[in-house]
Amino acid sequence: MASDMEEENDDYKRIYTGSTVMIKMLQSRLEEIDVFPIVKDNLSSGTWGGFGGIPGMIQLFVHRDEYDKAKVIVDSALEDLEKE
Repeated sequence: MASDMEEENDDYKRIYTGSTVMIKMLQSRLEEIDVFPIVKDNLSSGTWGGFGGIPGMIQLFVHRDEYDKAKVIVDSALEDLEKE
């Protein structure tokens, strides 16, 4: 497995990929329930390194032990947005 978490590794699992706005909202909701996700932004990382990235492809990872708990929050938040 790649150590840079391209998709997943032994400890963390990708729970969502999307825009900065969506990632920030989901990150905030997860932190409210004491789940502290890792945000991987290839665009920002690539820009600093002189390489490009794909806008809107920011990834949110959570620890595997917290995935089920986090998935409920993410799904609920996305459903709420669809209703609006």
